[in-house]
Amino acid sequence: MKHPQARLTPVAVAATIAVLSLCAQQAQAQAAPAAESTATDAAKASPAPAGDAGASAADMLELNKVIVTGRGADITKFKTSYSISTFSEKDLARKAPLSMAALITQTPGIFTESSGGEVGNNVYSRGLPNDNYRYLPLLEDGLPVWEEGAGAFTNADAFFRLDATTKSVQITRGGTASILANNAPGGSVNVISKKGTDTLEGLVKLEVGDYDHLRTDFNLSGPINDKLLFQIGGFQRVDNGLRDPGFSGNKGGQFRGGLTYKLDDGQIYLGYKKLDDRNIFYTAMPMASPSKGLPGLSAGDGTLVSSAFSAMQIPDGQGAFNTPYNLKDGIHTDTNTFTALFEKSLSDSVTVYNKFRRTTGSIDFNGLFSNGVDNAQTFLDNALTRLKAANPNTVSAAYRVVGGDGRNLSASQIGNGLAVTEGLWNTKVALDNIVNDLSLKKDIETAMGTHEVVAGVYYSQFDQQQNWNWSDVLTEAVNRPRLLTVVGLDAAGNVTTSRTRGGLLNLHTNLQEFHDHVTNLDYYVTDNWQVSKPLRIDGGIRYHTVKKNGLIAQTTNKDLGDPNTVADDSVAVFTGEYKPYSFSAKELAWSLGANYEFSPQVSVFARAGKSFRITPEFAQWFNCCTPIEKNIGMFELGFKYATREYSAFVTAYYNNFPNLSFNTTSTVNGQQVTQSAKAAAKSMGLEAEFVWRPNSTFDIALSGVYQDLKYSGFAGNNPDGTSFDFTGNQIVRQPKLQASIRPAVHFGDNKAYDLFADYRYTGQRYADVANTVALPAYGELDLGFAAAINPQTRVQLLVTNLFNTVGVTEGNPRAGVIQGGQEAAFQGRPIFGRHVRASVEFKF
Repeated sequence: MKHPQARLTPVAVAATIAVLSLCAQQAQAQAAPAAESTATDAAKASPAPAGDAGASAADMLELNKVIVTGRGADITKFKTSYSISTFSEKDLARKAPLSMAALITQTPGIFTESSGGEVGNNVYSRGLPNDNYRYLPLLEDGLPVWEEGAGAFTNADAFFRLDATTKSVQITRGGTASILANNAPGGSVNVISKKGTDTLEGLVKLEVGDYDHLRTDFNLSGPINDKLLFQIGGFQRVDNGLRDPGFSGNKGGQFRGGLTYKLDDGQIYLGYKKLDDRNIFYTAMPMASPSKGLPGLSAGDGTLVSSAFSAMQIPDGQGAFNTPYNLKDGIHTDTNTFTALFEKSLSDSVTVYNKFRRTTGSIDFNGLFSNGVDNAQTFLDNALTRLKAANPNTVSAAYRVVGGDGRNLSASQIGNGLAVTEGLWNTKVALDNIVNDLSLKKDIETAMGTHEVVAGVYYSQFDQQQNWNWSDVLTEAVNRPRLLTVVGLDAAGNVTTSRTRGGLLNLHTNLQEFHDHVTNLDYYVTDNWQVSKPLRIDGGIRYHTVKKNGLIAQTTNKDLGDPNTVADDSVAVFTGEYKPYSFSAKELAWSLGANYEFSPQVSVFARAGKSFRITPEFAQWFNCCTPIEKNIGMFELGFKYATREYSAFVTAYYNNFPNLSFNTTSTVNGQQVTQSAKAAAKSMGLEAEFVWRPNSTFDIALSGVYQDLKYSGFAGNNPDGTSFDFTGNQIVRQPKLQASIRPAVHFGDNKAYDLFADYRYTGQRYADVANTVALPAYGELDLGFAAAINPQTRVQLLVTNLFNTVGVTEGNPRAGVIQGGQEAAFQGRPIFGRHVRASVEFKF
């Protein structure tokens, strides 16, 4: 007998946290005599994030924080000559982001779409007009988590999870990122991980949520002896996903451990990270409108992902149906990462650094992708025409449930009267990446100030094999829908033939196999010149070389010969032949900036530079698009203000993007078609971060951007041969206005209690370059409460999207990104509805 699955209601969540809190208090009370007898132990206890009564506005904006991202030398945020946003450990605890995209969404100038789930999300920077992490690489301790974090099915966020081992996150926008990181014209996201500590420290966190969410995080660090320090930590999590498919959509975790050995004037760090995690992925679904779901398919928590697609046999590329497909596996990342960091002062003025990383493993990507939606009767009529052509005895057609009782269903019995074609995508990626960054820093004293000169060599090599096996299925527009087929019937009601085979509608809509070997060799130099006490000038250049070699499997179409279906009449199969490709390029990036401090409270900066982006390997696979996006011009002016009560960081920027690589995949007659365009873009905007803290009881933070972003050129040809020109249109999927307002109230003894909110506004965007499919503006509100039960124990309750706002982050890309296609119903990927999570955290 199948028992109903338990659900965690908000009341149950609150009750669980209350019990855990009481247990934590009792444990603390029992340990009190021992703690009181050792005053030093109490002094070592880490204060809980709640009740930060002593923080100033400048502290909250972290203007005095030392920045290790985007520079050849360490310097405070107040002194930087570029835009940077930072998230402390306290910020991470309060926001409790489920994904990297959810964390950085409040960064001005960066727009994220976190509606895809925990991984596979899109990130845009300052109007640069391509998605993924194309212009904003994700780094971990200064090295990429994967060299090509914007490649097909190697999204950067698939290689990393935020957890208790994360110390902080630093996000640069533009600036020097393209000098100190590869392919980074939009900036970089650098995650600083925790390392060993001189004293024994630990953290354990338990989190539960109202979607059967259960997660445990931990981190432990301390000394082995005077020279050797250790750190271990990670997380384990299971839940159904924010849109419940009826099974565990997210399941797995991450483990990290490391050793730090102290040298005289330096240190060595050796670390290992294991990531084994499965994540459900969401794409667009049918909606009544961009602001309303359909009956039985809620915009807030509905999904087309269903157990009906969890155990299927798909073709293997040779014509046999012996390859299992399980949608329950989702995006399965299984990687091993080894990191070695070395730092040593060779003299009072010379320091050598070396960073090494190797990542090996695989990604098994199983996702249900939006495709087409038709009126159920229209689809049935069109299917009947094809079935009649295949078997003249066919006189009528009917829907049936695959694996069901064989009953015929009319179009009116299909959910919301809509026949939905979904892509059943399986992509397997085997990967291996070696990265090494060697640099030397030299301090030079002159009569005109001090120079910190850094020269480095960056090497990266990666090998990957990708296998794409995509087919289509037929389903309906309801939550957790049925897998459908259409059968032809003769005059007696007997089945003559079928529109699908085993539930598959279109077989091998995209069958591919790629082998890639890519080598990058870069040289860079930076100079940080302290001209005088108030004036600092810095600049740098990066010379980038890349070589790519690979193989592309060739295919042909054949009739598999099953007389009971028309689905296999023309199916792609591998021929056994491979087409080689090779590509090489050399590019130069430069950046020059200055920061001037008028006083300890006020500084200004200016920066200019040019950068590039080498298009990922799909440019060679499909010979589809500009292989190098070069001469990306970047300019910015900034202002920083820091006092006890107020702090601000304001930047005006301008980007010129004359060589844009644009390609998109859409569905034409059941087959995936890649379309390209010659494009260019420009954007200018005003970014702001502001904090007001009038007293220790109240503070409010504001961040946002207003930008004018448009294509300065966009022309090409449609699949039917007609031409288009959309020059002057707003850049796809990015808003002109985006803002976040975050008030907080601190109260109780020692301000131990926090009540905080986060209201985020996203302006109107367009789903297509033609600007014919508008995505309306929306706002969402998160509300949280945190309490420091004692210096070691903290509890938090967080409600996301409190008012169940409906907002859409994208339309249906498979219907046309250049010009949106007309469908029987609007398709979009909405933000997640209201959810509740609660946690208890214990530190020592």
